[in-house]
Amino acid sequence: MEQKNCKYSSWLTDYTFENCKLNRKEYGEFLIDYIVGEKNGFVLNLNGEWGTGKTQFLRRFYSGLIKRKHPTIYIDAWESDFSDIPLSVVSSELINQLSCVNENIGSDLEKVSEFLGKALKGAIIGGAGLLSKSLLGEASAGTEVVKALFEQSPKDFLGKVKGDHVEQIDAIKQIRKQLGLLAEVIKTNYGCSLPIVVLVDELDRCRPTYAIEMLEVIKHFFTTENFVFVIATDTKQLKNSIKAVYGSEFDSSTYLKRFFNREARLPSPDIEHYLSIQDLNFSDYENKIVIYPNLRTNIATSTNNYLEWASKAYNLSIRDIDQLIDKLKSCLRTVLSTAESSDKKQYVNLFCLIAALVEFDKNSPQFDSRKEDKPKADVSFEEDFGIDISLGYKNMYTDYYRINMHTSVMHNIQIIDNWGESANKKVYGVHSKTGIIFSQDYDGVIQSTVRNIENIFQQAVNNKDSKVWLWEDYKQVVKLAGNIV
Repeated sequence: MEQKNCKYSSWLTDYTFENCKLNRKEYGEFLIDYIVGEKNGFVLNLNGEWGTGKTQFLRRFYSGLIKRKHPTIYIDAWESDFSDIPLSVVSSELINQLSCVNENIGSDLEKVSEFLGKALKGAIIGGAGLLSKSLLGEASAGTEVVKALFEQSPKDFLGKVKGDHVEQIDAIKQIRKQLGLLAEVIKTNYGCSLPIVVLVDELDRCRPTYAIEMLEVIKHFFTTENFVFVIATDTKQLKNSIKAVYGSEFDSSTYLKRFFNREARLPSPDIEHYLSIQDLNFSDYENKIVIYPNLRTNIATSTNNYLEWASKAYNLSIRDIDQLIDKLKSCLRTVLSTAESSDKKQYVNLFCLIAALVEFDKNSPQFDSRKEDKPKADVSFEEDFGIDISLGYKNMYTDYYRINMHTSVMHNIQIIDNWGESANKKVYGVHSKTGIIFSQDYDGVIQSTVRNIENIFQQAVNNKDSKVWLWEDYKQVVKLAGNIV
């Protein structure tokens, strides 16, 4: 039976490792096994770059833990970034989400709430109302406490501050003790498994000072027996945030080791698997758009190849790929609209269109400078992407890129005019046409692609009601799609 004793019960079906599009089930299950074996204030840093799917992974992690009966708390740190009191955020989420374990658990949380209230009392004036409402149920209580403090004489005020400091230090010790006891109560009375796991997401997106304070709160207040924390971050970005506070020469790597017991790197997503389950349906374009070059019998399969190669060549994240697919679909809809309004069949090089979308987003100089007679835009492109696209032969992405870019512009070529002024003198004229590459100069997938392009051009020549898209056409539609972010 599906469990409902958690805050995010819908995730149990919507976000599971069984339906993970990035094929991370094996790693997710491994990491759950690892985490539940740690029980004494363990803190794991789940490190993944922006756009690698950390939030998606963490939600599936949440579902996996809940299904194993581990009480799990999920905190979106960025969502609470407006607050100046990370302690109040963690405390309130901890209490509220543990309350979901059983509706009768309230009395078992009273001691924890009491000591959290003492630790928070008067800590930050601007946040007093927030913390008191979250923990004590009365927004005005904290504000009144602070107001009363400032109405006292300096001597009395100092004495009060010292007294509160001692009280807060004791409260920290009591919080740890009471949380440990609470965990045992939850296990014994409600049939849950230990440890209790707290997942913190989006910390690297927070204000630098807030991110640091959140780490300090977790370290000093909540690293206790039977509690485990998993903090998902782009650790490189988090280190930059720390340096923004303490200075560029500050050793942020050593600093972070104070908070994390271990680091787990989120593996690179399985792009091939991710693309294979995308909805790339070209049936709407049949008879109106000719999409080429076709590596396989199915243009959708060729599209997956192009997207996969582009993601590797330009180091695209999952978010980048999602945006690229959305923009590609919008461009093809524009092409379809052009075909219907002009009543002309449109011939579109899908590889060039994808490259144009990426180069525009990456501000590549060749996007604007590529033009007639200059397929590579006079940009040095001698470096090899190092991507083998052989499909049975030794072919490289760089070569495939070059032949498609070569045929995406018009070329001025000389032809012999046998009707020259003199029978003994050949006169050369200039004729513009799309670039021709001889297929016999290549093998494998590149050879078949060149032949495919040659056949497409021949079809277009024989069909007067047709339009072959060239680089200027791609630029125009891509700039329109560039407004989609």
